[in-house]
Amino acid sequence: MNTSAPGPRCPRHHLIQDLGGMEDPYPLLESVRSSGPVVRVRLYDRFDVWWVTGYAAAVSALSAPELSSDQRHAHPALARHVSPMRVGLIDKDPPEHTQLRGETLRTFSGSRLAAFEQHARALGADLVKELPPEHTVDLLPMLVEPLVERTVSKFLGLSPAVDNALRTHAQQLTRPMNAGDVRAEIGRARTVLRRHVQTGGKPGGGLSADGLTSSAGVRGDRPSDEWADVVLQMYVAGQQSTVDFLATMLLGLLSVDGWARLCQETEVRRTAVDEFLRLDGPIVRGVWRFARTDVDLAGTTVARGDLVVISLALADRDPHVFPDPTRFDIRRAPNRHLQFGLGAHRCVGAPLVRTLADALLLALAPRFPDARPAPADSGRVASRGSVFRGPACVSVDLGPAHPPAP
Repeated sequence: MNTSAPGPRCPRHHLIQDLGGMEDPYPLLESVRSSGPVVRVRLYDRFDVWWVTGYAAAVSALSAPELSSDQRHAHPALARHVSPMRVGLIDKDPPEHTQLRGETLRTFSGSRLAAFEQHARALGADLVKELPPEHTVDLLPMLVEPLVERTVSKFLGLSPAVDNALRTHAQQLTRPMNAGDVRAEIGRARTVLRRHVQTGGKPGGGLSADGLTSSAGVRGDRPSDEWADVVLQMYVAGQQSTVDFLATMLLGLLSVDGWARLCQETEVRRTAVDEFLRLDGPIVRGVWRFARTDVDLAGTTVARGDLVVISLALADRDPHVFPDPTRFDIRRAPNRHLQFGLGAHRCVGAPLVRTLADALLLALAPRFPDARPAPADSGRVASRGSVFRGPACVSVDLGPAHPPAP
């Protein structure tokens, strides 16, 4: 662990607070970009970080071996600001990361992904059938949340008891580190929920036999601590960010003329998903890395032990890479957005997110092709104190229901 003092400090130009709770964080982020590709920022008015603003610098930072995902490389003065939830797959370095990632990818076999897709499409169709025609409804609790929660819980193989425990505490575990007592609270909750994942209250009761498990991830009759943390992170962070993304996508897509007709095209559904991820993805703050040694990043010297925040939101709006970056282009291609990360740390759950988005659109478009966002409150950002950003509701005028295709 690094015990030397943090590197030389640059003048502070920007203060960043709770981006996840802001109605529109992009003007503030663009003001940071204007200061350069790597900028010194005061986060939550508590500690200093390097903020990476440009696409090229972001790619370099995500690929740099000198920047670690492991918080043990953080300077002690910064380590107390790092969430205890940073213990999953994306927060490790080789060789530990390589082993865990390999175990995870082996569970994502073709047959399991096919079963996930089949379940998601069937559940999406069932949920849409329950929507009341000619009514204004909030699709967040009626469609988006149950679709994500039920499919992810089944894929992970969580027992009902574990599922309920995680759902109850999920938002607590994704809180930003904006106060001194948050770290201890998250740490206590993670310890309790890890035990739930491992045992479900009884030996062997945490994960079902057909869930996200493998012989390499199991020690005796229960998952190892490392494997339980992988499952916990995938459930909590992966599920919440997916809900936020799908809700954002729905509000945006239903505002497009002829959206249901466009969704009949497989390629358009794919490009639409990528474009909403790029334009307004849930990871608005960024990805954290810790300098294991002094490193030059886009002409800026980052000292050993310093914290680097790679702003995916700014990278994905870089005008040097994405022409007219603030405009939604449903057919934008190529679209090399970074919301799923890059390289060895690219999100292993990306296929699940795409499958859920496809299942949602394939269920909603033919049944309610005239659905439009309702004017009142729709799109208001949730102020739940999460590191992710998404709307508090998805208020939609459904219009008439069309009969299912024969």
